[in-house]
Amino acid sequence: MDAAIIEEYAQKLRAAGAGATLVLFTRGGHEHPAHDVRTARDLVHLTHDGTETVILRSEIVAIRFRDTRGGSSRVGF
Repeated sequence: MDAAIIEEYAQKLRAAGAGATLVLFTRGGHEHPAHDVRTARDLVHLTHDGTETVILRSEIVAIRFRDTRGGSSRVGF
């Protein structure tokens, strides 16, 4: 997935504050929830419940953003 799209959703997550979550979906069908997302070159660093996961950006196929009000949006291809 394009780094600009991931960064756009990471900014939405930061702006939404506590309780907001991103879920990144990978080619293998896995879902990775995150409360913090950072991108660095071809890697995406996710933090969820004190644990950090690193995923190759090319493996991400969709993102779901859920804010504290229960609204959500999804992007993918």
